[in-house]
Parts: sequence; C-alpha cells; structure tokens
Amino acid sequence: MIDTGIKPFVRPAGHSCSVSTGIHECLTFGSGRLDESGFWERPCEACARAHEEQFPECGPCWPHTQEQLKRLGL
Repeated sequence: MIDTGIKPFVRPAGHSCSVSTGIHECLTFGSGRLDESGFWERPCEACARAHEEQFPECGPCWPHTQEQLKRLGL
C-alpha cells in the first residue's frame, strides 16, 4: 500500500453520514435528501464536530453550533 500522507476522516461510531459543501462554502454533514444549497435533510452534529476536531484547518462545519453562528455573524 502506498502512503499518500492523506489522513482519512474517521466518523463517530455508528455514523454513515455524507458530506457536501454548502453555498456558504463550509462542509455540511448529514443524511437524507441534499438540497440545491448543499444542506442535508437530517443534519449530523456528531460528524460535523468530529471533522472539526480531526481537521481544524478546514474551519467550522454545518450544522453549526450557536457559538460558531455568532462568530460567523449569522
């Protein structure tokens, strides 16, 4: 196996959520129908927080926390 140096995202146990990019240019995590703006029918806070922890350089993920919304001015 070739080591590419790319670290894979490890979802929380029991989660099989998908990821997309929302119109606000942040990653979105969830399942179900993905709307035309990149937001999921069933958002997944657990996967969003796990991605932020594993890849802090990517910034905040949706669904956002109340603190993130305040920092983003939303």
